[in-house]
Amino acid sequence: TGIPAAFLATFGVMFATGQTINMISLFGLIMALGIVVDDAIVIGEHAEYLRKRRKLSIDSAAILAAKRMGPPVISAMLTTVAAFLPLFMIKGIIGVVVSAIPAVVCAVLLASLIECFYILPAHLGHYGGRDDKEPSWFRRNFDRGFDFVRDRIFGRLVTHSFRFRYVTFAFALGLLMFAVGMMTSGRVGFVFFSSPEADRVYANIDMASGSTRRQTETMLDEVNRALETVESELTDGRNDLVIFHVGVVGSNVSGEPRPPNQGDNDLLAGMAIELKTADQRTVRADQFVAALRAEIVPMPGLKRLSVRAPAGGPPGRELDIRLMGMDLETLKAAAEDVVQIAEALPGATNIEENLDYGAEERIIRLSPLGRSLGFTVESIGEQVRAALDGAVVRRFPRGDEVVTVRISLPDNEVATDNLANLRLITPQGSYVNLGDVASIENRLGFSIVRREDGFREASIKGDLDDDVMNTSQAVEALISGDFGEYVNEKNLRYRFDGRDQEQKEAFADIGTGGILALLSIYVILAWVFASWTRPFAVMVMIPFGLIGAVLGHYAMGLNLNILSFFALIALSGIVVNNSIILVATIERRLEDSGGLFEQSVIQGTVDRLRPVLLTSMTTIGGLSTLMFETSLQAQFLIPMATTIVFGLAVTTGLVLFLVPATLGIGRDIEALMSGLWRVMRSAIRFFKSNA
Repeated sequence: TGIPAAFLATFGVMFATGQTINMISLFGLIMALGIVVDDAIVIGEHAEYLRKRRKLSIDSAAILAAKRMGPPVISAMLTTVAAFLPLFMIKGIIGVVVSAIPAVVCAVLLASLIECFYILPAHLGHYGGRDDKEPSWFRRNFDRGFDFVRDRIFGRLVTHSFRFRYVTFAFALGLLMFAVGMMTSGRVGFVFFSSPEADRVYANIDMASGSTRRQTETMLDEVNRALETVESELTDGRNDLVIFHVGVVGSNVSGEPRPPNQGDNDLLAGMAIELKTADQRTVRADQFVAALRAEIVPMPGLKRLSVRAPAGGPPGRELDIRLMGMDLETLKAAAEDVVQIAEALPGATNIEENLDYGAEERIIRLSPLGRSLGFTVESIGEQVRAALDGAVVRRFPRGDEVVTVRISLPDNEVATDNLANLRLITPQGSYVNLGDVASIENRLGFSIVRREDGFREASIKGDLDDDVMNTSQAVEALISGDFGEYVNEKNLRYRFDGRDQEQKEAFADIGTGGILALLSIYVILAWVFASWTRPFAVMVMIPFGLIGAVLGHYAMGLNLNILSFFALIALSGIVVNNSIILVATIERRLEDSGGLFEQSVIQGTVDRLRPVLLTSMTTIGGLSTLMFETSLQAQFLIPMATTIVFGLAVTTGLVLFLVPATLGIGRDIEALMSGLWRVMRSAIRFFKSNA
């Protein structure tokens, strides 16, 4: 009944929040299913223990198990919710992507509590009819073998790990340092977001100013020729890779963030190429883009050619450098230099700057003679504008329309493009030529001038091959290399945007959410255990989830990404669950034994071996199917599944040995502090008696 309850809770929360069921929400459901089964296993296994060891009826055992396991199960649910809630704090596109996971998990966990305490005991009561039934041969032998492993082998291992607890803790700490070393050394790389395989490719053409429309069309024909050649080569002549393609002259195609230059649309062209679905082809988009880019032969007049397969996920390019200043010519020269520096980065492609030249401009500067005649820059500008665009002299109604009377020069005079002969009216009422009172310069203007924080800005953008260099490595290489020397020499202001900015914001949100999650988990555990120090024995397991995550990514040949770190936060709540149940069992054993600490710790750990293994195996089993998913569109979720599966597999073993060792270390510290306190009290009494 827990699984139908989980589905109902998922559909309910998706309906309540107005979201649709997608791959992200299904991932949260699969992950929550394992956690839901965990709660049922804890109560069901304890009911079976009471039925066999205490000789209770199954009805009484089920009710007593629900009562006894109520506090640890509820606290485990609360800590898991506390671990997932910070994912709601992630802002931006990444936050939108992962917001369905905590919503689904929290809703399913709440539904699981109702199922565990109100439905599960009744279902366990139905088991009473099987009390007198003889177990099968397989069940008898399996139970006998498991009991031998649990009591003889596992029991001895736990005993040694407890007695040599400092060695146990040092070994676990060494594994954690080894995992951190694999990350810092680059053996396990990091990519901000592993984008799904693209199915579309865009080729955009920018021709140099002065090129004709015919030249633009010729360049587009060359792209079409290269496309046909590449498709034939990559498919061995079958030509079944491209579903359709369309080319346009007059603007770039979608997928290119740069808007077209106004007035120069004949200089722009683009082609959109639709490939077969990723799962139906063996040629990857990056391979196709590289082959197409290499095949295209630049035609005369080509200024810029961009061939890209837009990646999904957060907006922005992998490499995005922003230069800031006030002088546009200086920014343009600097942007062109930085493009050359960025192109030298390994794996960098499609490097371009966006400070493009536009239409030719006429710069009019007032001469001393013009000032002496009473002209100002504003007055000359008004007369030139009126001459070129016309001046409205009157508007009057006529029927249902408004008639506008505009006076302007004849078209043939404007078309001559000879501003120097334009006649102006002086303040005294006489006529002079514009060339007599002002100087006129011709220059290329910029199509778009962008501003940020009061500064003019130029951006240099490009793509990176994640297998060669990621965004963080590229930024570090630029700052410590030629780019850093260049901006220092030129005294330029700069910043990094795009994926780098998204990455910094996401990690800032992760840091804040992680701190809140840890504080929430500590408060819950302190309330459950009624102790300020006992929660640390449980929370000490949280960092060790990184060991399994790093080893899992290394074994699967994956890079860590932002979703892997989200999964680490979620993993902390799942890991704490096993520790809570284990510590609660040890405390109950300690009460029953009358204070025999070592015996209680070892026996309590031995008793919890089966439920700890079962709870971990159900979660691992639920996510293993996604971890081995072959669909290319699901690849960005595999790092999350890998983090939880391998992290939970490693921490399950560590929980069974490290938590008893940590409890023993805590007991040693308490004894040491008590001894120091007794010595201090004796010393104080001695000095007082001799004073």
